[in-house]
Amino acid sequence: MKRLLSFLLAVLALTGCATAQQSGSGKLDHPGSVPILLGLDPVRQDLNLTPAQCGLLDALLADYKSQAKNLVELGNADMDSSLRSSWDLRSLRKQFNGRALSLLSQDQLSRFRQIERQMLGGQLLTSPAEQKLLGLSSDQQAQLAALGKDDQSRASAIMVKAQNGQLSPYWKGVKLRESSRQTSGRMLSVLTPEQNKNWLVLSGQKNGLPKVHDPNAKTESLFEGY
Repeated sequence: MKRLLSFLLAVLALTGCATAQQSGSGKLDHPGSVPILLGLDPVRQDLNLTPAQCGLLDALLADYKSQAKNLVELGNADMDSSLRSSWDLRSLRKQFNGRALSLLSQDQLSRFRQIERQMLGGQLLTSPAEQKLLGLSSDQQAQLAALGKDDQSRASAIMVKAQNGQLSPYWKGVKLRESSRQTSGRMLSVLTPEQNKNWLVLSGQKNGLPKVHDPNAKTESLFEGY
């Protein structure tokens, strides 16, 4: 269980500023870290991945985590380094997301998208494909963009405090995840009642992962809050 929860925290750490990092260079259909999510045993079991697929994903995940760790360490030097590191991490995530997704069958891709909705919540609404699927209006898309900018401002303020020694790495991560959670909720509130019903249907059957905010959670319900 500890290994599983550490993976989940890593997922949130790498997606905490996902919406914020999209401005200026296009939106991503997969704003989170696909290799990390596909590294979770319950997700692999849910998707019925073959041993061959798991072996390829293990190698991909190890490479991704190694490169991501180096970029994070480089970003600890100062604020400018942190900003460069964030953009480099985004590019790295996009590259490895594509490689990981290419290993899945069409049925697995469809189910994985459902798991992404459950895991990322409202942050997935920044995806152009998701916006088109739900029929979001231009006004709704503008609201989501504004919420993304607000998330970026809050994340930047947290990073400045961390750079100035006002926040430990632990509390920086806690505050970034909390900001991400709040943004997710606000983004979901942009949906109309009908769109929200469609979202719940599109999210599919809930995956059996524990709630990431509850270290004592059982394996029955990860995504009850969405």
